[in-house]
Amino acid sequence: MDLFWKIIIAAAILIGIGWIAYGIWEWRERKLEKEQPKVRSERFQQASSSVADYAKKLAEFKKPLYKREDKPPTDTKPPQE
Repeated sequence: MDLFWKIIIAAAILIGIGWIAYGIWEWRERKLEKEQPKVRSERFQQASSSVADYAKKLAEFKKPLYKREDKPPTDTKPPQE
């Protein structure tokens, strides 16, 4: 076997080991990230609280009732051409 093929096989093995190590490291990072609480900025918290306040105001809103003094006539027909 030539020296070239020995180097190629060794490099392929090293690359495979590297990818496996990278996969394990990435898996551990994702696992640790899931365990920690999400970091939210102050601006995001203010926006979400203002949206929640607005939604609460909309839920409490009652449509005002108006009494119409001038009711439209019921016997009118649309103009015909």
